[in-house]
Amino acid sequence: MSSTYSCWPVMLVVYNLPPSLCMKDEFTFLSMLIPGPKQPGNDIDIYLQPLIDELQELWRGVYTYDASEKKFFNMRAMLLWTINDFPAYGNLAGCATKGMYACPLCGENTDAHWLKHSRKMSYCNHIRFLPKNHPYRKKKFTSSRLRNKAPPCPTIPKGTDVAEQLLSVVNNFGKGRKKRSRDEEEDSMWKKKSVFFSLPYWEVLVVRHNLDVMHVEKNVCESIINTLLDCKGKSKDHYQSRLDLQDMGIMPQLHPYEEDNITRLPPATYTLSKSEKKLFCKRLFDLKLPYGYSSKISNCVDVEKHKLIGLKSHDCHVLMQQLLAVAIRGIMEEGPRVAILRLCKLFYGLCQHAVDKEEIVQLELEAAEILCKLEDYFPPSFFDPMIHLVVHLPREVRLCGPVQFRWMYHFER
Repeated sequence: MSSTYSCWPVMLVVYNLPPSLCMKDEFTFLSMLIPGPKQPGNDIDIYLQPLIDELQELWRGVYTYDASEKKFFNMRAMLLWTINDFPAYGNLAGCATKGMYACPLCGENTDAHWLKHSRKMSYCNHIRFLPKNHPYRKKKFTSSRLRNKAPPCPTIPKGTDVAEQLLSVVNNFGKGRKKRSRDEEEDSMWKKKSVFFSLPYWEVLVVRHNLDVMHVEKNVCESIINTLLDCKGKSKDHYQSRLDLQDMGIMPQLHPYEEDNITRLPPATYTLSKSEKKLFCKRLFDLKLPYGYSSKISNCVDVEKHKLIGLKSHDCHVLMQQLLAVAIRGIMEEGPRVAILRLCKLFYGLCQHAVDKEEIVQLELEAAEILCKLEDYFPPSFFDPMIHLVVHLPREVRLCGPVQFRWMYHFER
């Protein structure tokens, strides 16, 4: 389904309520509606200016009548954070979401590498998110170009540091502005100074914009399934990615070779045979689930062509939480299968209604370990920005609480 018209609603959610009420429809307010036909992009700040003026007034205080106490009081309110998908993250924060600085949390410390043949950026080298004394740093790796150097963990810039970086940024709104060149994108991660920094408290907030777990989980799920089933045009393992491995001098067992004037690609550890692909799809096709648990997954499964089509966000959520672990049971080699199972377990832990601080700290370490394990088996082309953002999700759960109050299901479903 495609649409030629895009309309952006801006909604406010009241958090000063019990957890069972704060995400209900009756406590969600439509503050404005940005018309189309195209998305506003960086010009969204112009549309948000009236809302920012009201938020500044609420911060100073508004004389309000309390019906329960039957008296007037000075009511103050603040904007805690924003909830949006990843492209809107860049529009609201004013930062890049692709290219050299695709990770808004790593910022200028983003480790990105241009893949010549795949013609895309790769975001590997997640060993730097592990502690200095971690066993992975002592092990000899061959899958990534910088692992043997064991770089230090990047520091996430504070809001005050971001405000200093934005002092020299000049906003250029309107249709007549020129698109940033590739050289300008490589020089700075900032496209504009966000209108939210006009709020007096914005730069001292630890988390200003949330990474949406719903969309990250959906993209990770689709990347894994399309790569395992080798879907044409969607798999992250293809001839160009193998040439990139050859240029980088890593994973020699996966380099393409010539045989009888035919270029052949050696099977990877996660490569499924035709019978395994059919078994994978048949397991999902034959699943019987309780009413209301999810949509009918079998409608998205093509057993003969070995592919899944038309998966919605909640379908990917159910797959990552429970069903994918069942579908890959007993197929492919143990190494990549265990890494995928650990990734499914990670998302299951992130989506719990109750958050245990000690478990979340352990999940932060687990996320970095899982990505390091995936780097041992999957090519660099597999690691797009969505895969990289997984390493930052446990931190936001530790700082902001359960994801049920910070993801897009409430607004998009």
